[in-house]
Amino acid sequence: MREEIGEIPAAVARLLADGAAETDAAAAAVRTRMPRWASIAGRGTSDHAATYGRYLLETRLGIATGLAAPSVSTVYGSVLDWRDGLVIGVSQSGRSPDVVEVVERARSGGSLTIAVTNEPTSPLARVAEHVLWCRAGPERSVAATKTYVTSLVALAGLVARASEPRTIPGVAESLRAGGLRAGLPALPDVLETTLDAVAAWATGAIADEFSDSDRALVVSRGFNLATALETALKLKETAGIFADGYSAADLEHGPVALAGPAIPLLAFRPDGPVGARMDGVLDRLERTGARPWVVGGPELVRRRDLRRARSLAVPVNLAEALTPIPFAIPGELLAEAVAVRRGHDPDAPRGLTKVTLTR
Repeated sequence: MREEIGEIPAAVARLLADGAAETDAAAAAVRTRMPRWASIAGRGTSDHAATYGRYLLETRLGIATGLAAPSVSTVYGSVLDWRDGLVIGVSQSGRSPDVVEVVERARSGGSLTIAVTNEPTSPLARVAEHVLWCRAGPERSVAATKTYVTSLVALAGLVARASEPRTIPGVAESLRAGGLRAGLPALPDVLETTLDAVAAWATGAIADEFSDSDRALVVSRGFNLATALETALKLKETAGIFADGYSAADLEHGPVALAGPAIPLLAFRPDGPVGARMDGVLDRLERTGARPWVVGGPELVRRRDLRRARSLAVPVNLAEALTPIPFAIPGELLAEAVAVRRGHDPDAPRGLTKVTLTR
């Protein structure tokens, strides 16, 4: 797992260099078909990538987007009206039967369909009209790391290209995809910098604190809700910790009662408007006695009330919409370090296999 986290910058560089033609083709189809709605299907880690994709499609393209419920098709056998839609299936292996069935039904029902997968000849790739191949290379650890990050990059590239050259009614100029287009080429270098900045922090005092507890909270908001959910999953599956990921907004509607000095808490605070809202939540958490660890951008160092020993400012100069890509690395490194401290094998979590076939 640790080796594969280190391969993320090269995998992203490969995807950006070699995947441009297929990204352009899929994006052109989105522009031509002008879907009125979108749905993204995924399970586990892929579902968290789908959460990120939902924010991209809604903020950058103005397309109302939901996360698919595959059981509607596979268990209940419901017949849906798929016309005028965009359906994206996300699966690293491309072999999840329920995700494959959703995409297959959507395509036969009239939706534009796109597969995001690390296996370009998989069943999912075969049933979709367009394939975004992640090009992450073989992933030996059960925990998905580089395939998760490359899935995010594939979705960001799709949305960045699909936004050209039209103006989307109701989408503010500041939220259009210019920031995506400008930031994507810089990602390999940003990820290398992030690895260097994060490695010692993620394996230090924060790993000790999380290792000593069977429970944890991970919070963020907006684009980085996906980061919170994915980091919590990594802590669950590799380290055996009951970690819950929350939107900071949802946390205030009840789950904040779980916070306190005995519960390790990690927050992802991107620069910008979401970061400003996160500050109020962090203040409230601190009043409960919680001592949050905070990962953020350069703006984080200007928060005078946060103890710097418990915060990490990642040197990323990216649009907020791209920050979940480098922010995934601290969570992955932390989970691996905590698993080792707790005596678990992060490459072979108990009860899990690399490919889970959900029907």
